Amino acid sequence: MDMVVSISAQHGTGVIELLDALVAHMAQKPAPVEDEDRPCRVVLLGKPNVGKSSLMNHLVKFERSIVSPEPGTTRESISETIQFYKADIQLTDTAGIRRKRTVSDPLETLMVKSSFRAVENADVILLLIDAASGTLADQELKLAFYILEKFKALIILFNKQDLVAGFAKEDMERKLDEYKHLMKKIPVLSISCKTGKDIGRIMPLVHEVYERYKQRFDDDELSMLIKEALQRKPLYHNGNMLIVRRV
Repeated sequence: MDMVVSISAQHGTGVIELLDALVAHMAQKPAPVEDEDRPCRVVLLGKPNVGKSSLMNHLVKFERSIVSPEPGTTRESISETIQFYKADIQLTDTAGIRRKRTVSDPLETLMVKSSFRAVENADVILLLIDAASGTLADQELKLAFYILEKFKALIILFNKQDLVAGFAKEDMERKLDEYKHLMKKIPVLSISCKTGKDIGRIMPLVHEVYERYKQRFDDDELSMLIKEALQRKPLYHNGNMLIVRRV
């Protein structure tokens, strides 16, 4: 069935309705078969002005993304393919994501949708956080849990370490201690896009995480993993110990 959507490119009206119509149309088509030889897809995600575009330029080794202190410079997802360990890596820089209630402009709404689509198509997410802010914002925690709910591999990068020193660094570590239940299960790096500190550690970590992410287990291997975990730390419900048996 044909569909007509009225839009205005100049004013941005009707663009969200057009995008929704496109997504609905795409959902009716069968999902493409995954190609094992396709590049690892890595997405840079975070709030505006956390350094995503600067990091993108560092990783691709040229000025691929526009870097500006003005929030909202990146308007759409920008992708570039690089090689690491002779494997192709597709890097995608995304528009910054603010809290939903602060987004009112139709264009920014479209930008946010583009960023979330990039997450859904990704393998590994690099979630950038401004270390100078001193803590994890609610928005960043929501993004982290959204990524995990989508079953994507997650690496947290605390950028702008050049602005954190002495008491401020100790204060940040103390504030982050309340999130240790999350941090101890996720790879975390402290970097500085301005000075280049530890940028070289990112791609080896991406490679390591992606190798784990794409592992697949058959039923016997999975049952054995669960049984071994339950032997180390049994689980109980209403006083009864959980026992796993193959049916």
